[in-house]
Amino acid sequence: MPSLHGVIVEIHQGSTIHMSKLTAELSSVTTVSVDLAKHVFQIHAVDAAGKVIVARALRRRDFLPFFASLPPCLVGMEACGSAHH
Repeated sequence: MPSLHGVIVEIHQGSTIHMSKLTAELSSVTTVSVDLAKHVFQIHAVDAAGKVIVARALRRRDFLPFFASLPPCLVGMEACGSAHH
């Protein structure tokens, strides 16, 4: 399945989850939480209403391009005990 900068956006409709690549949705991101690890980062991004825009894992090489595609937003990070190794 192709994606935009490796980002897959989930759109929830009822109990069915549809995968889509919506660039307009990325422009609405206001808050991103990042769980840092050694090789893969878990990303959770929401809009001002709290709607999930992105929930996925990113590899190191995709981290900066992903954030470069977002508008200015609040970013919170959590590191696991071995993230610095």
